[in-house]
Amino acid sequence: MELLYWFESIRNPVFNAFFSAITWFGHELIPIGLICVMYWCINKKLAYRIGFSFFFSGISTQALKITFRIPRPWVIDKNFSIVGDAKEAATSYSFPSGHTQSATSTYSSLALCTKKLWLRIILALTFVLVGISRMYLGVHTLNDVIVAMVLSLTVTLIVFKVSEKYENSSKFDIIISALIMLISAVVIIYSAVLYNKGTISHDSLEDCVKSGASGVAFGIGYMIEKRFIDFDVRAKNIGLQILKVAAGLGIALGLKSGLKYIVGESVVGDGIRYFILVFVIIVLYPLVIKAFSKKKQ
Repeated sequence: MELLYWFESIRNPVFNAFFSAITWFGHELIPIGLICVMYWCINKKLAYRIGFSFFFSGISTQALKITFRIPRPWVIDKNFSIVGDAKEAATSYSFPSGHTQSATSTYSSLALCTKKLWLRIILALTFVLVGISRMYLGVHTLNDVIVAMVLSLTVTLIVFKVSEKYENSSKFDIIISALIMLISAVVIIYSAVLYNKGTISHDSLEDCVKSGASGVAFGIGYMIEKRFIDFDVRAKNIGLQILKVAAGLGIALGLKSGLKYIVGESVVGDGIRYFILVFVIIVLYPLVIKAFSKKKQ
C-alpha cells in the first residue's frame, strides 16, 4: 500500500485526467475492438493468436481472483481514496489486475509481430502505463499489476511459440479449441461452487461467467471458422474495409447493450449475452463478409 499512498499524495487534475484516459487502453472494449479490426481486415492468423493470449490469460486471471480473494485497496484501508469513478470498472477482487492483463496480452502480442523497435517500445509502454494507471487511480496494488503482467506475458509467449510450431497441423484447431473450452467451463463451474458456498461475491461470479462464456464461444468459433468458413480479410479498397469495421463494431456494440433486454441482466443472462457476442464476432459476421465478397465478385 505504500506505493499507492505515494500516488495518492501526488494526484492533481492533470495526472487524474491522463491516467483516467490511459486506463481505458486496458478496458475490454479497446483490446477486443483491436482484435476485431485485425481479424476482419488485416491478419486473421495474428488475430487468433492475440485472441488466445487474451482469453487464456483472462480466464486464468479470473480463476486467481476467486482463489485468493484479495480485497481492493479501499477495502483494506477505509481512509484510502480513489480517483473519480474508477471504482465503477473495478469489480470483483483486486488480485490480479484485469485491466493490466487485458492490456498486456493484447499489446505484447502486437509487439511480437512487428520488427519496428519504435513500435515495440510504444506497445510496451502502453501496457506498462495501464498498470501504473491502475495503481495511480487507487484500484490495484503493485502485486496485482506485476502478477497480471507476468502472467499475461508468459501466456502470450507460450501461445506464440506453440502456434508457430503447430498451427498448420491438421488437429491444432481441435486441440486448442477443446483446451480453451475446457478451461473456461472449469472456471465457470469453480466460480459457481464457490458462490453457492458463500465464498465469493456475486460480482466475482458474474465476471467469471462472462469470461468463461466468452472463452467457450471463442474456442467453438475458431474451430468453425477454420474448418468451414475461412473468409478472406482482404477487400478491394480501404473504403470497404472501413465500412466492414464500422458495421461489425456497430453490430457488436448493439448486441452488447441490446441483448440485456432479451436475455435479462442475470448471471445466466450475462453468460448467454457474452457467448452470443463473441460467436457473432468470430462466426456469423465473417459469414456475412464472405457472402458479401462473393456477391461483389
